[in-house]
Amino acid sequence: MSFSEKQFSSLGKHGPHRIVYNDWGPEDGNPIICVHGLTGNGHDFDFLAENLILHGHRLICVDMPGRGRSDFLDDPLDYNYEQYIQDLMALLAHLDLTEPGSVDWLGVSMGGLLGIYLAGVPNSPIKRMMINDVGPEVPMAALKFIHKVISQTYIFDNIPDLETRMRATRGLTWGPVTDEQWKHMAEHNARATSDGRITYSYDPNIAVVFEDSPIGDVDLWNYWDEITCPLLVMQGKQSVLLTKKMIKAMKKRGPEFDLEVFKGCGHVPSLMAPDQISVIRNWLLNT
Repeated sequence: MSFSEKQFSSLGKHGPHRIVYNDWGPEDGNPIICVHGLTGNGHDFDFLAENLILHGHRLICVDMPGRGRSDFLDDPLDYNYEQYIQDLMALLAHLDLTEPGSVDWLGVSMGGLLGIYLAGVPNSPIKRMMINDVGPEVPMAALKFIHKVISQTYIFDNIPDLETRMRATRGLTWGPVTDEQWKHMAEHNARATSDGRITYSYDPNIAVVFEDSPIGDVDLWNYWDEITCPLLVMQGKQSVLLTKKMIKAMKKRGPEFDLEVFKGCGHVPSLMAPDQISVIRNWLLNT
């Protein structure tokens, strides 16, 4: 895997924090900003990036604050929608990609919510957008389940033990994932604890904000209605977050979009399987 690990400083209410990202492909390639889900990180896109850079794309795969290699925030309540948008705009400014229609966007779950917001504002920097298994709002039942899962602490003796749990949980919804990919994802979702054991690479304090204003508990329909860029929506066929009811509502109002449904997946399709990668590559080629 060939990418450059880079970083920049973003500003929050309590001072600056460091944001790390993977920069894949040629600097003059078509830029795609890739934003992960709630507990993910930029390495979630590694296998997709390896393929897309062969077709003239440059992928910027960011670790949002509190995830992966980026700084954890001192105040858990700063893990909010406003801060994430500020961080992403700082990333675009850092890359000198702030002009209208400067970038393509690939957002997974939380990353898709943030994309809907940015694509729905005047003079949006987003040229084309792909969102993975999310719509303009998240069902409350799904939010409660997510909070229950991430509010628990998970400690493992080693990375293989973490991988075992990932296979038992995310394996139910991600769709086809190879042994090589599971090993890779476990390594990049692991963080050493103070006593030398292993936990997930995200800050457990991201759960605190769910008790106040969870990231998905935002009505983005007004932004959805203003989106004018070409749009691909990907859905896991068994998704409990992007439901058939939500897809129907999205079609009734707002922009037209291409819909791709991945069988054997829930929330969220991994975007690592060859057929899922092909959907994205072909959509970019033909749009």
